[in-house]
Amino acid sequence: MTDNDRKPLMHLVPAILTGSAALIAALTTVYINVRSDRQADKPATAVTPARMQPMVTSMPDTLRLQIDRIIVHDDGSPGTTDWRFAVEVDDRPLLVFAQEALSDQQGRNVVAPDDATGVFQQRTQGPIKLKVRGWRGSRLRLSEGEPDVAGEVSVLPGGVLAPMVVQGDRDDAGSFEFHVSISAQ
Repeated sequence: MTDNDRKPLMHLVPAILTGSAALIAALTTVYINVRSDRQADKPATAVTPARMQPMVTSMPDTLRLQIDRIIVHDDGSPGTTDWRFAVEVDDRPLLVFAQEALSDQQGRNVVAPDDATGVFQQRTQGPIKLKVRGWRGSRLRLSEGEPDVAGEVSVLPGGVLAPMVVQGDRDDAGSFEFHVSISAQ
């Protein structure tokens, strides 16, 4: 084969660009998964109270709650679903955030919320009651009404919080696993 029989280099550019885009997407996915994995994934089980390992030092009065990631087991509808979640600490509203286009499809079912952080004052040194409620987005829903999903745990201050299961009463209502951290402000 002579040099004249070879294809010009421009014929290789689309293949190189496609391969580069796939490599960037794969590396981004790995980076997000590694960066977000502060706790090891645990399989979803029946709803049980989460326990925190007590610290030796006392916890300050001002604490920061962060929703680190949400694992979607069932988004509650075919395709993707918009959700709005409300978080309460000791029966007091702390934060509300929206997550658009949640999917239970493997590879797309883990999200790291951007604006899911709140600061609160701890009233007592006892357990903290953490509650998450969620409403499926709908253009037909005129009033807020009862939540589609809910979950509640009591945790001791100063440790690592186990994953929190947030699900509905019906099988098709939705099911989520919230990974939450509480730290000193």
